[in-house]
Amino acid sequence: MAYGINNQQGKPNPECIQAILRTAADNGVNVLDTARSYGDSEEQIAAALKKTGLQKHFKIITKIQVFPKDLPHGEREAWVERSLTTSLKALQRDDVEGVLIHHESELDSLPLLEKYRERGLVQFVGASLDSNQTRDIEALDATQIPGNILDRRFTEYAHRAAARGGLIFVRSVYLQGLLFKPEDQLHPVFKEKLLPVRRQLEALAREAALKPSELYFRYLLSNPDFTCILSGVDTPEQLLENISIVQKGALPKDLLRKIAAIVPELPEELIRPSSWPK
Repeated sequence: MAYGINNQQGKPNPECIQAILRTAADNGVNVLDTARSYGDSEEQIAAALKKTGLQKHFKIITKIQVFPKDLPHGEREAWVERSLTTSLKALQRDDVEGVLIHHESELDSLPLLEKYRERGLVQFVGASLDSNQTRDIEALDATQIPGNILDRRFTEYAHRAAARGGLIFVRSVYLQGLLFKPEDQLHPVFKEKLLPVRRQLEALAREAALKPSELYFRYLLSNPDFTCILSGVDTPEQLLENISIVQKGALPKDLLRKIAAIVPELPEELIRPSSWPK
C-alpha cells in the first residue's frame, strides 16, 4: 500500500518486499504491522514470508477491517469474525500476535475481540487511536498511537498504559513524510504554522551533526514508554538507514531539552493527517 503525502514510489513489488523482509530479519526486526483495510498487504506479506522462508520469524499485528458507516450495531460481531478469519487466511497463519480495532470510533466493539484471545487466535487485543478525544480513555492492553517530534498528544496516555504493562506501538515517525516534503510543495497552512518549527529542528540537527531523520527517529527512541516504533519503508536501503539510526539509541538529554523548547503544543489539525487541508 502506498502511504504518506511524500511517497513518490508507490507500492513495492514482490521482489522488493522479499528483500525488505530478509533485511529486516537479518538485522533483528521482528514485528510487522498490517491491516485488513491495507489493500492486499496481508496477502503480499504472506507470499513474501513463504518465499523467503521467514514465516515464523515475525510477530504480526493486524487490524479489524473498518466498519461500514451503515453497519448495524448488531452485525458487528459477525463483521469482526469475518475480518479476522479473512486476515488469518490471507496471512496463511493459524494465529497472530495481536489484533486491533482499526478506528477509535469503534472502541465500544473492543470486547468482541476478547473471545479470540481466549481461543488462542491472538495473544493481545487493543485499538489504534488517532484524535485528542481518546487521549484520556482507560489504558488498553495494546495501543497504536501517532507520535513524532511534532506530535506529543499521546505521551501522557502512553505513560499511563506502559505503567500498567500495556504495549505501545508508535506510527507516523516522520508525520507521513511532512517533515521532509520540499518547502515549495507544502500547503500554505503548513508553510505558515509548521515550517518555522521544522526549520529550527533542522538547524538543531545540523548543530548536533545529525541528519534530520536521525533527530526525528531517535527522539521517539528516547521515550521508554514506547514498546515499538513502526516505520514504513519502500526499499531495503531505507530500512538499513532506519536500523543504523536505531542502533545509536536515545538522544542526549540536553538535546531533548532543546527540542522541547523549540516545539510548541501544536493544534491537532496541523499534526493529524486526517484533518489536513485537501
